[in-house]
Amino acid sequence: MVKQVLALCLYFGAYYVILSQARRTSVKVFLLGLMAAVLKLSESLTMENISHVVDFNTIGLLLGMMIIVSVLKTTGFFQMAAIYAVRFGKGELKRTVSLLMVFIAVLSAVLDNVTTLLIFAPILFLVSDAVEINPSKLLMLGVISSNIGGMSTMIGDPPNIVIGSASGLSFNSFIVHLVPISLLVLLIAVRMLLGTVSGEHVSEAGLKNLAATDPKQAVTDKKLLIKIALVFLATILGFAFHNVLEIDMALIALLGAALSLVLAGRSFEDVAKEVEWDTLFFFMGLFSLTHAVQVTGILDRFAGLISRLQYVPVLFIVLTWLSAVMASLLSAVPTAITLVPVMKYLIGLGYPVQLWWALALGIGLGANLTPIGAAVNIVGVSLLKKFTGKSLSFGDFFQTSLPFVLIALAISSVYTLLIGLLGW
Repeated sequence: MVKQVLALCLYFGAYYVILSQARRTSVKVFLLGLMAAVLKLSESLTMENISHVVDFNTIGLLLGMMIIVSVLKTTGFFQMAAIYAVRFGKGELKRTVSLLMVFIAVLSAVLDNVTTLLIFAPILFLVSDAVEINPSKLLMLGVISSNIGGMSTMIGDPPNIVIGSASGLSFNSFIVHLVPISLLVLLIAVRMLLGTVSGEHVSEAGLKNLAATDPKQAVTDKKLLIKIALVFLATILGFAFHNVLEIDMALIALLGAALSLVLAGRSFEDVAKEVEWDTLFFFMGLFSLTHAVQVTGILDRFAGLISRLQYVPVLFIVLTWLSAVMASLLSAVPTAITLVPVMKYLIGLGYPVQLWWALALGIGLGANLTPIGAAVNIVGVSLLKKFTGKSLSFGDFFQTSLPFVLIALAISSVYTLLIGLLGW
């Protein structure tokens, strides 16, 4: 009983740190994870067993992709892609914003979505300046597009990496099941959210001048761009065939990272500042805390309550909406790490494995509801404040995204229910 109380105190302490958006959140969460080990809340929380507690397949995959992206970014590839989106818009605001949303979603499907937003945020702010509209509105469209694209693949969003690693579902399975619904949701987002900027008086003359920019000027090293782009494509192909190759995705990502560094003539020290170390240590701390809560039996009790919903169609719908609400309030990554053991418990009881898709879609869509729903939301709001001096309140964020999220969740509930009933 004492261990359960201590585990819960540390666990909710971590959530308090996350929700309060305190400084050095990752350090504090990692510290709480270490405290769980020091207090011996689980016999497995030792250095010898650390690989059974922390999912290093997730950590390695994130680290490898961060390094590859950091090298590719130095070539100017992403800046070139962003400018092309503006040029294809031909100076028309709706068309330009629609293309930017699609570009952000597509890149977020194969890159970490935080990195994608960091690349596109300056372009969004540039467009808002050119047409003289509130930059917070374009920033929100970028955040939502990034979340939608990220939830479409196993590697686009950290929660999906956690789910993929824990479930054993393949990279291709994520694409087959999540890309179709993500495309539909993206189309709905474009249709619904464009109205937030089209109603204002805009000056498209500045946008036409921006569209005249030569995107090739953004490329700083064409030869290196081609080399790293090929490594990136080979890494993605490796993910697609990792089951056939019988190689962990983390090893494929780290192999691509090492090769990128060799081709670019750079060292780990050179890219150290580009790696999101806070994210990696944040994950490790949460994995430790969730493990402590799990071994004390608390999560099993929670799973037991959910398992009372013996009618499977109801369970699909409940899990989709429950995970969405939790993600909006507790953030996407903590929600995924918390609910993964619950999902394993339910599937161990004989419930369909398709429940994983309900979890992935619920978290991916629910993350769009609040400024703390995902890391990319928090980063986006901070970039807005840093570069434009504008702020985006919790209420404005929630009010803008709520109609879209409700419709998207309703459609996704039907979609996951059909998947479950068909056993697909």
